[in-house]
Amino acid sequence: MSSLRNAVQRRNHKERAQPQERQKWGLLEKNKDYKLRAADHKVKKRKIKALQNKADERNEDEFYFAMVNSQSQGGIRGATRGTDNSGGGGKVLKGDVVKLMKTQDAGYLRTMLQQTKRERERVEKDVVAGEVGVSVNVAASGKRRTFGEDGEEVAQIVALRNEALSDDDEDSNDDKEGEAPNRVQAKRRKRLEGLQNRERELATALQEVEQQQARMNGSIGGTNKKGVKFKVRQRAK
Repeated sequence: MSSLRNAVQRRNHKERAQPQERQKWGLLEKNKDYKLRAADHKVKKRKIKALQNKADERNEDEFYFAMVNSQSQGGIRGATRGTDNSGGGGKVLKGDVVKLMKTQDAGYLRTMLQQTKRERERVEKDVVAGEVGVSVNVAASGKRRTFGEDGEEVAQIVALRNEALSDDDEDSNDDKEGEAPNRVQAKRRKRLEGLQNRERELATALQEVEQQQARMNGSIGGTNKKGVKFKVRQRAK
């Protein structure tokens, strides 16, 4: 019988409309609207209670620099930063001081670039010499040389004695000696690649600092960080 009763067409349920006489009081709140509003109210009450407990249990001696270095803008709290070229202290430096700082930065970058370039050229020569099969030897270091009674150097005698080793030992040594130059050459290539990248980065940084100096002196035009274009400063005639 229940299935037959459910099969009968029923009238669609319609919510009660807004009465004409109470339209001036706004929309009539339904039960589903009340449930949503009540649930939201309870969530907010729990949040407020948790914040109150946190405030009651806080340590009065606790201090963070973010307490004084942050501010709220439009309800969003964020850290405040000092103005440009102020070192983060919130004070604006004079133009002459900033120019001096830029000059020192450019001098340091130029020195490091020259050192990196010289080292890169030296490593590059070693890599090329290793690829063509030329042994790169370090200059003689003025060590003491010992000679025997017959005038022959003792180091040469020791070298000739070492050549009289067995064939098995020679084969194993040849294999090890063949692997050693490959490892050395791989290290040189890796070192050369790192120096090339560092030289490229230093050159880019130096170029940027020099452009900043030129813009501050008014010798070139360009666009600032806010997108405003400016022209070269003309000298008064």
